[in-house]
Amino acid sequence: MFKVTPNPPVSSGIESIDPQAADRALAYYILPQGGSPKRPGTTGTQDKASGTQSREEALVNASSILDSAAATAYENADNLTGANRKVAMGVVHLIELAQREVDSVIEDLPAGVTS
Repeated sequence: MFKVTPNPPVSSGIESIDPQAADRALAYYILPQGGSPKRPGTTGTQDKASGTQSREEALVNASSILDSAAATAYENADNLTGANRKVAMGVVHLIELAQREVDSVIEDLPAGVTS
C-alpha cells in the first residue's frame, strides 16, 4: 500500500531544536523594536482595555476567565483517561477554588466600590 504522507522524522523532540534559532525567535517576538523587554503578562487585549477599571469590574472579568478555564479543563478531562484525567481534574479543582475565592470577594464588596 502506498502512503501519501511520509513518516515523521526520527528525532522530533526538543533536543532537535537549534538553541541559537530559538534565541533569535524569542528575541524577535519578545523584544519590541525599541529593545526594551515587554512586561510579563502583557497581551494585546490588555493594551486595549481602559486604564481605569474598578475593582469589581476586574473581579467580574477574572470570574469570567476562570469560568472559561474551567470549561476548557472539563472538556480536556473528558477526553483523557487514567492518570492524565486525574491531573486534568486536579486543574479543574484548582480553578473552582479560585472561582470561589473571586466570587466571595465580589459578594463582600459594598455597592459602588471603584478603587
